[in-house]
Amino acid sequence: MKKNTTIIKAKRSWFDLELGDFLKYKDLLFLLIRRDFVTSYKQTILGPFWVIAQALLGSAIFTIIFGKIANLSTDGHPAFLFYLSGMLGWQYFASVYCVGCNALQSNLMLFSKVYFPRLIPPIGQAIFAIFNFLIQLSVFFTAFFIYQKTTPSIIFPHIIGVLFIPLLLLQTVALGLGIGFIISALSVKYRDLSRVAGMATQFILYASPVIYPISEIPEKYQSFMAWNPLVFIIESYRKILLGHSTASTLEFALPSVGLTVVVFFIGLILYNKTQRTYVDYV
Repeated sequence: MKKNTTIIKAKRSWFDLELGDFLKYKDLLFLLIRRDFVTSYKQTILGPFWVIAQALLGSAIFTIIFGKIANLSTDGHPAFLFYLSGMLGWQYFASVYCVGCNALQSNLMLFSKVYFPRLIPPIGQAIFAIFNFLIQLSVFFTAFFIYQKTTPSIIFPHIIGVLFIPLLLLQTVALGLGIGFIISALSVKYRDLSRVAGMATQFILYASPVIYPISEIPEKYQSFMAWNPLVFIIESYRKILLGHSTASTLEFALPSVGLTVVVFFIGLILYNKTQRTYVDYV
């Protein structure tokens, strides 16, 4: 008969991320993704249609307020499609960012009862959020086809460009979780940071080209915008889905990807270090 063995390890390095255990618990990952799906849509009347309503209403409000009343430029794109494509990248980032900010706090009961790789819950929630992203993407294509019927000059995006969307999703996951992990780890000792994180969401929204194109920013300031990783992500969605944008060039890509990698690994190391003693602080 095979005996169970308990291994007690000494204090480990900050860079020991326990990635080798991740695949051993893949069934738990799938279970948590299923749990998120059930808890999000069980006992709701509209279910996933809330995601559709959120995308349509948000873009409609932006179209009226910023497109019609404020008369902001949309870089030559139809206003509704411009805001819909911007919200596509932004809302997925906001979802993953929120997951990262609460990665330790929202899983306290689970962490205190049993061992498993602590990266599984936030990664599972980030994967589940892709389901909402795909619904919003289908909403965009539906609206695009409707506009194309009335405006033949609108050209359907090239399929090769659409194939790059998974890379943007991967970068968004790394960026959102990276920033969120940093906030989650630091807010264990400094609880005020959790409040600041919520306020920062609105700041990040307006600091990113969700409701305006980068072409509206004076050229002397555009180089500074390149250091906001979301600028390249959101503008790349517009390049892929609408045909052209200003900030989807290599000049914006290099700082965006570089900062994303740095932020993700800093957040990952802090999160991994904090999760080992988190239960002792609460």
